[in-house]
Amino acid sequence: MPSRRRHRSTPTPPAAPRPASSPPAGKAAPADPTDALERFAAALKESERRDKADRDKAAKAKAEADRRAADAAAQANAVRDAQRELDRAIAAVRAAKAAGKGTVEADARWKAAKARLIELETGEKPAWAPKETAAARKDELPVDEPVADGEVPPDEPAPD
Repeated sequence: MPSRRRHRSTPTPPAAPRPASSPPAGKAAPADPTDALERFAAALKESERRDKADRDKAAKAKAEADRRAADAAAQANAVRDAQRELDRAIAAVRAAKAAGKGTVEADARWKAAKARLIELETGEKPAWAPKETAAARKDELPVDEPVADGEVPPDEPAPD
């Protein structure tokens, strides 16, 4: 195996001495103390601004996560309630078939409950789902309408 020879390099000339007034490479010249204070104050303000932006961003992310969690919990509760309603409707269909009467109403209740559950689980109402009727809307809680002064609701007698 041949030996490895190293070639001699030409000697580098010695570095030229620097003037005493110039700062060493990589370091800034000593500046006015007020300049340093202003830079420090600006850096501090920038740091505070970034910290505030980070805190705001974290707070927004937490609020968004809380909102998503609340939405998910509400969806889970709605599905659970729809499943319970479907179970009640199935029990009503069985009772109606055993009694031999009321099967049409029980079947309609089952169909509506099943459609509601499918809608909550998939996000789409099935094509066979029954249309909302006045009877279905009647089951919802009524909203009280404000009564204007001097107006008497129809179910109360007028004051004499």
